Amino acid sequence: MKRTIAVISATRVSLAPVEETAAALFPDVELFHLMDEGMSYLAKKEGGISGANLRRMASLVGKAEELGVDGILLSCTIFSPHIDLISAMADVPVVAADVAMFETAARAYHRLGVVVTFGPTVKSVSAVLDRCRNNGMSFEAEIRVAEGAFDACARGDDEEHNRLVAACARSMAPHSDVIVLSQMSQMRAVPLLKDLSVPVLTSPPVSMEFLMKKIEERAK
Repeated sequence: MKRTIAVISATRVSLAPVEETAAALFPDVELFHLMDEGMSYLAKKEGGISGANLRRMASLVGKAEELGVDGILLSCTIFSPHIDLISAMADVPVVAADVAMFETAARAYHRLGVVVTFGPTVKSVSAVLDRCRNNGMSFEAEIRVAEGAFDACARGDDEEHNRLVAACARSMAPHSDVIVLSQMSQMRAVPLLKDLSVPVLTSPPVSMEFLMKKIEERAK
């Protein structure tokens, strides 16, 4: 049966990685993109997720359900600490891309090297890692910001973005068991890390596989 997924994003840089992953892993899945760049603007301006910003997210969740989708994927990591609240807003499975990825990493590895490109994401990533620990997972994590990478990506300079992300990842590799690229937009840097001595995880494939599993379980 054909499945439909709504992808909710706060920046346009997440669109291509999701499209590429869906085409490669789930070519029969139909994607609907719902985007509100104002959510990332407010998060950066306010230093976190306010009630007003959560209401913007709630509006997009409602619009997704109006489309009759089978599931919702949140590509915007700044909202991941609120995944339980957001999930409660919907009657279909909702998956936060980085939550699925970090849970996968935390179960399989002990030392996590985490690359971040969007400053406010550090706070949300830390909250997701704390969630993993509260769920009984034991691990160490180092979070580093690839300074300048987000701005490079936003202005369309993919080469510079990828170079900065790869450099950040390589700086942590010697004392990490796995490198976790925390944002979907970082997937484009993977080709520069093919020779890395440790595995590299990206959220698009992990989160889409996790969401599809939840959709199929719900359909039984």
